[in-house]
Amino acid sequence: MAPIKKKTGPRKSGLRAPPEKRVVKGNAGSPKARKTAARLGAVQVLYQMRLNNQDAKSALREFLDTRVGFDLDGDKFVPADTQLLEEIVSGIAARWADVEVILAKALADGKKSDPEALLDCILRAGIYELMAQGKTDTGIIINDYLNVTTGFYDGSEPKIVNAILDKVAKAVRD
Repeated sequence: MAPIKKKTGPRKSGLRAPPEKRVVKGNAGSPKARKTAARLGAVQVLYQMRLNNQDAKSALREFLDTRVGFDLDGDKFVPADTQLLEEIVSGIAARWADVEVILAKALADGKKSDPEALLDCILRAGIYELMAQGKTDTGIIINDYLNVTTGFYDGSEPKIVNAILDKVAKAVRD
């Protein structure tokens, strides 16, 4: 007979309780690591929005309330730079049409078909940042999204992301 698991806390308005307790303080991790975590978080929020047909504000709030700074299955994650995370997600929502045009052109120029959902979210986040984060070095943005991509894929996807973001950077940053 399997042991009975104890409930880990009250549920909030239909949302499941966080998988573990929040263990990382908001200021833990280097600024670079927190920005990298924000980029990964932005991709996750975009993916959540897409899968759940959710608006940016509620998806972001849910992500911040249940995912940032938690110990998950024994792993402690660096908390995201919440300001950058919010900027990316809300910026993409506000400039969806602009990002869509740039992504469609980059895909057409590279003779690529529409990417699957997760890859699409990675590309949109990278494109938005290249358009909007003029103070951040292009290489830093592209490298962080390549790292996100290799965390999810082991095929040709990192090359596709690199090629598209490099092409977009040349177009929007020159």
